[in-house]
Amino acid sequence: MTMLYGLDRPTADVDVLPFGVNSATESLMRLAGEGFALHKKFGVYLQIVGVAQLPINYEDRLTEMFAKSFNRLRLFALDSYDLALSKIERNTQRDRDDVKHLARTLPLDLNVLKDRYERNCGRIWATRGEKI
Repeated sequence: MTMLYGLDRPTADVDVLPFGVNSATESLMRLAGEGFALHKKFGVYLQIVGVAQLPINYEDRLTEMFAKSFNRLRLFALDSYDLALSKIERNTQRDRDDVKHLARTLPLDLNVLKDRYERNCGRIWATRGEKI
């Protein structure tokens, strides 16, 4: 939110959605997780997102950040609509504030957001017995 979408809220963590748990993810977290070497050195740490409901095929819409800036590291971010939908689903006050920020600064096209919600999220959340 801060790097791509200009949210002016301080944070010390970078949320990570790993593509499966593997030895590379575990090694990265031992190096850059909270309390480890890179956190102590730079004051920023990686945090694996525990529970996140993401729209279907979100991987197809990821945006690469800092392309070609690192030799062995590629960072991707959710597109603004998928990010907004994941925050709407979690629905904390901070998440609602984040969605408002996205809507004010981008702006989000309400028709695209609604369409993506209906095609992707509504079905997923409905299967969990939640009202949509």
